[in-house]
Amino acid sequence: MKPSIPEIGTVIRLQGDTATVMLKGRESCKGCGQAKIGLCKAASTNMMLTVKNPVGAKVGDSVTVGIDKEIKTKGYFLAFIIPLLSLIFGALSGHVIGRQLSIPSLEVVSGFIALLFVSFFSFRRLKILDSSSSMAIKSVISDNRFSECIESDEMRRYSEYLV
Repeated sequence: MKPSIPEIGTVIRLQGDTATVMLKGRESCKGCGQAKIGLCKAASTNMMLTVKNPVGAKVGDSVTVGIDKEIKTKGYFLAFIIPLLSLIFGALSGHVIGRQLSIPSLEVVSGFIALLFVSFFSFRRLKILDSSSSMAIKSVISDNRFSECIESDEMRRYSEYLV
């Protein structure tokens, strides 16, 4: 799911602070890497997704689902800020050490080595972060009080399965 395009779904079950949301694969699902390589059938089936429920949505509510803001911030920090800071710090320390030892262009080598070293660990941590539960309900669109939505056969079968 692309972080910039939230998906719309219906809450079908609540468990503590999480909710199970039925999503109809739309544009953001089509742009996902798994859909592009054929691991899922984007936009052709309904998908069930367990997400965090910080807004307190109830069963039957139509909601928008997106990447959790905290996870997105950590991801940007791990992918961009930490490698950039390591490059700058490595280049500066290489410049100082190169002047002391009279080694020309040491800042280039030390900056590049620092970038590679930190990027390896940063991207490893980013992979762990990506595998965690990072989806959350962003907002409630309709609270199902005045719903004109017709329940699909799949929704009815699923709700019968839960009972």
